[in-house]
Amino acid sequence: MAGDAALAFAPLVQELRFLALIKIVVADDHPLVRAGVCRVLQDDAGIRVVGEAESADALFRFLHSRRCDVVLADLHMPVGEHADGVPMLQVLCQRWPSLPVVAFTMVDNLAVLQLAVSAGLRGVLLKTEPLAALSVAIRRVHAGGTYFSAALQDKWMLSERQAKAVPTTPLSPREYEVFCLFVRGMSVSQIALKLQRSIKTVSRQKRSAMAKLRLAHDVEAYDYARVQGLLG
Repeated sequence: MAGDAALAFAPLVQELRFLALIKIVVADDHPLVRAGVCRVLQDDAGIRVVGEAESADALFRFLHSRRCDVVLADLHMPVGEHADGVPMLQVLCQRWPSLPVVAFTMVDNLAVLQLAVSAGLRGVLLKTEPLAALSVAIRRVHAGGTYFSAALQDKWMLSERQAKAVPTTPLSPREYEVFCLFVRGMSVSQIALKLQRSIKTVSRQKRSAMAKLRLAHDVEAYDYARVQGLLG
């Protein structure tokens, strides 16, 4: 009888154990990255990967059909019906406001990440960080906290000190004009011809705009412009 009772309660025990797990979905367009994340999290008895997505579209389809506790997502995935990056986060946080999202990304530009945090992002785990930090980040945001890689925290503190020492200066109308044309695909010489300015002047205005926005190189400029909606 005792054995029969144990067998009868076994499914219930299994269900309770599953409910106690932190269920996550991993979204990344690189299969090897998803496989690596899943392999690392298999060693954590309190976390279960319940889904994978290779794009923003696939992630939204999953969330409409199944429940999870945390989303771990790359910021840059192939664009389909839904955009990636900050626009994706905005949609996620609007549709599932109680669902914490952690970015697992190579993006370490503070301007872009601050926009992402403003959209509702709860954590950022850089892909350069040891994968052992995955469990820490997931557990922290699931408990209602936040998680940011140590390298980002150092950059944020440095940025805050610099901002206090040198107040941020807004872009001039001409700098803004040059910056928008550049991130939309025009070269410095093409911008100079279009605006009837010298190449030297346009180059200086582009450098000044990027310095004010704290953008280190052209790739960061394109990322910043994309999430700010300057490319449309």
